[in-house]
Amino acid sequence: MDLKYYLSILWANKWIIFTTLVITMIVVIVGTILITPIYSASTTLRVATASTSSISYTDYVYSDRLMNTYTKIATSRPVLDEMVVTLNLQTIPDVKVSTISSTELILIIVKSPDPVVAQNAANTLAEILIVKSQELYSGGEKSTTEILGEQLAMAEAELNQARSDYDTLVSDSPEDTEGIAKASLVIDLKEKTYENLLEQYDAARVREAIRANTITIIEPATLPLSPSQPNVVLNIGLGFIVGLIGGIAMVFLFENLNPRLYTMDQIETVTELDIIGKIPSIKAKGLSGIRKSTLKLNSTAFKESFQKLQTKIYQQNSNNQSIKSLLVTSAVPGEGKSTIVSNLALAMGKAGQKVILVDCDMRIPTQHKIFGLPNKLGLSSILNQQAMLIDVLQKSHNPNTWVITSGPIVPNQIELLGSPQMKSLIELLMQKFNYVLLDAPALLPVGDAIVLSTLVDTIALVTRQTYTKEDVIREACKVLADLNTKIIGVIVNEAKQNGSNYYYKGKY
Repeated sequence: MDLKYYLSILWANKWIIFTTLVITMIVVIVGTILITPIYSASTTLRVATASTSSISYTDYVYSDRLMNTYTKIATSRPVLDEMVVTLNLQTIPDVKVSTISSTELILIIVKSPDPVVAQNAANTLAEILIVKSQELYSGGEKSTTEILGEQLAMAEAELNQARSDYDTLVSDSPEDTEGIAKASLVIDLKEKTYENLLEQYDAARVREAIRANTITIIEPATLPLSPSQPNVVLNIGLGFIVGLIGGIAMVFLFENLNPRLYTMDQIETVTELDIIGKIPSIKAKGLSGIRKSTLKLNSTAFKESFQKLQTKIYQQNSNNQSIKSLLVTSAVPGEGKSTIVSNLALAMGKAGQKVILVDCDMRIPTQHKIFGLPNKLGLSSILNQQAMLIDVLQKSHNPNTWVITSGPIVPNQIELLGSPQMKSLIELLMQKFNYVLLDAPALLPVGDAIVLSTLVDTIALVTRQTYTKEDVIREACKVLADLNTKIIGVIVNEAKQNGSNYYYKGKY
């Protein structure tokens, strides 16, 4: 298992990824269009938390508590209800109040389907918060300023009384110097008391004025011109990512449930056989019959694949393993064995070998269609002793390649293929030709290939990449193993070309 394996799976199932992606994007786009747009408006407030240039830890704690206090007040039920009543709203809009880190700023964000409501609600909430701030420091009891004001009034009255007593004493008893001195001393004390209270009163007034204006509007909310929700770009981007990931996930889910073989490693592992040929899929548009088959050999990749396949077969002969007759079959129909064996016969003929191709599929014959030959007489005619060999031998367009078509369809195919006449025919053909290639029906549906397997030197099993299922190819290999026949190897149809990461999926 490597990267090429996973890429091949993704490419082979790209339609799943594409379909999932398209469906996801359609759902996201339609959902985004149907969602009611939401408008956001924000008001920024400043809370003055320190009145001196030096800030202690106590001031820091106080500031933090003050900011949190205003945040809670702004989202409290009484404040929100007052905002609803002030603006004559039916419901409370979505309100979010937060502090901006490392600042004295509070941000009030209101969201509503109506942009005017969002703007008015944010500004109204800020104004209510300012009023609540002033009420917070005035309270229901007397303030410091009021208490000091009362004491200042009393001190002023006492000072005036002391001055009046002094004036009366001076005018009525000028000779009472001791009493006048005492009265003057009382005036001095009353004046000092009055001055102290006056200073405290002025300081208290300043402090309360500062506290009364602790919270102020820095930036009022403006009318939002475009909705903040839904975020079209974000939704489409996330939809694309989710659709792509979902498609890939579905591909690997289906892969776990899919028993088909996708890679060469899988085919070799399941069959326990060598791969002797990798035939790429190359489309030949506008061609039919023999031309559709043979002109593929003009393709470099296709031609090279059959040259390599021939080399594998020739190597068996060089290893003192005489191979003159080769049966080509597949596990099930539709794997391209007939096209492969016909092209192999033509390739061997072009290489100078004298080759005979026998169409042993007397159920659904194809070789006469591939080569464009008549099928009035053929294999069934010889086996039924209705024709001689010379009557059924037909030349292809290559002078070294000969063909025996299947002949008329007969009901007793297995009996004819297992007859002594068939054995004698193969032996005779092996004497006259360098190679005898047999195109047999698929192995599992019928027993024709099993009967023929005992009459040939070796068997080649054709499997189509991404088509054959694992259990099917295992069963076919088990059948061949039970026959104790020599299997030269596996020919992979529609294989990857030149190490490409993708599959060529055209039909032969």
